[in-house]
Amino acid sequence: MTLSEKIIRLRKANGWSQENLAEKLNVSRQTVSRWEGSTALPDAGNILQLSKLFAVTADYLLNDDYESDNDLPKVKEINQDGLNQIMFFLVMLEVMTLIIQFMAAIILQNTFFAVLSFIPFVAAIGGFEYAYQKNAAKANNATKVFRKKFYKISAWLGMYFPTRFIVKALAYFYPRPYNTLVLECIILAIYLMTVTLILLQIEKKSIDNSK
Repeated sequence: MTLSEKIIRLRKANGWSQENLAEKLNVSRQTVSRWEGSTALPDAGNILQLSKLFAVTADYLLNDDYESDNDLPKVKEINQDGLNQIMFFLVMLEVMTLIIQFMAAIILQNTFFAVLSFIPFVAAIGGFEYAYQKNAAKANNATKVFRKKFYKISAWLGMYFPTRFIVKALAYFYPRPYNTLVLECIILAIYLMTVTLILLQIEKKSIDNSK
């Protein structure tokens, strides 16, 4: 994105006309028009004024390769570290939920507690998605990749016990002469098939959004 395109985008994002921007910078409207038309470039002083006015860095304004301040190498590095920490805590929460479900369903064999233990998992996904949608307009590629990765991990961690619960419920209401091993194999097969379908849907949605 060129400097002229960035000035146009930032000006419109603030709801300013060329006249409004010119007044704030103490230049003529024609000067702003020439900047946005790429027939003239702001001098160093104007670049600094623009960066302060729009709350962006001068590096972002001057480098055509940067789509936002988030693309600056140092900012990118900090953002990635932050995303990695969020991913770690979210996945740990889901793993803890999985362990609780295992204890409730396999060791204690208590269906009520197994279902109840699924609430933190749903809360983690719901909270994450709410935060993402609230800031969707500011989402960059790294955030979108993070979101896709999070949902893929969540599919693997979160679908086993719901699948197990449903299959067990069906086996209870529609009993068949299955032994325990056969039933466990059926649960595993349905779980793998369900996760695969979810992963394919995530990939498809990701491709559709990138068009």
